[in-house]
Amino acid sequence: MKRCKWIFVTLLIFSLGAVAQTSVFNLKPMILTNGWKVTGTITTDGAVGSLSAANILDWNLRVVQTTDITWTEKDSNDLNISGVGTDGTRILVKTSPDGVLDGGALFFARPGGVGGIGTNAVIADFTQLGVNLGYVGGIAGWQDEIWGLNFVGLNQRNNSRYRAALAVAGQANVFRITVPLISSAPLLMTMFGTITTDGTIGMLQPQNILAWNITARNQDITNYTKANSSVMSVTGVVSNGTAIGVRHAGGQFQIGIPGMRPTFVTLADFTDPAYPDGFINYYRGNYGVMGDRSPLVLPATKFYLVAKK
Repeated sequence: MKRCKWIFVTLLIFSLGAVAQTSVFNLKPMILTNGWKVTGTITTDGAVGSLSAANILDWNLRVVQTTDITWTEKDSNDLNISGVGTDGTRILVKTSPDGVLDGGALFFARPGGVGGIGTNAVIADFTQLGVNLGYVGGIAGWQDEIWGLNFVGLNQRNNSRYRAALAVAGQANVFRITVPLISSAPLLMTMFGTITTDGTIGMLQPQNILAWNITARNQDITNYTKANSSVMSVTGVVSNGTAIGVRHAGGQFQIGIPGMRPTFVTLADFTDPAYPDGFINYYRGNYGVMGDRSPLVLPATKFYLVAKK
């Protein structure tokens, strides 16, 4: 009997452990207006049925706005090329011979039109421009009418050649540019793309560059976790153990930073009569709605899926 009793107790302990086991759900990606996207995870205590704030143990929401500026041979020119050559595996740009005289330059430009500001995708520039901007040893980055000047110093030694691009394996005469990280805060700024030549080996002229596709990318990235935010609203939120849903009838699920000017992610909201079929959004207290999307479901739908395992 004693043995049976211990077996029963052991089974009971494992059973209770299973009930209390936490569950991690992957958030359904939220694609919002203005280039915003929300991804991440929500962790519950494993409860099934209606959930309250107490059942939401943890979360990690990543909110990103991506803004791209692209230059191609169809909308820009490659006239700003000097001291540029290739050995077939690399595109190389000459640096300044002595730190005073101009070296080479490789960038693509799009005129701004009458009264407008042009945009430049600078792969490498070793002219006086870098020195004037406070960078010794060359610059890379871009200039545009919205974000202004976004450059990083290349810090190259004089009288050398800078590797501006590398050949792409399996693609004849296609080179991938190698621009360093431009900025990590407050915005993540990167630049990437390809340049296609006519196969010429040696010094390159504008006519030797047949095509290009260069992208400058700005990313505004914010992470919301239990350490910097809270569950602001969890009404009509349910789980069946494998997914989390929000009821069409009056459900609301928000995570963010409360206060006079709250900042939050609305994972689903069916409480606003103006949006009877629901909406999702990202709201910043000082600016208002940054991005949103509606409707979420058809009128007859009972639940909106927020996350699943």
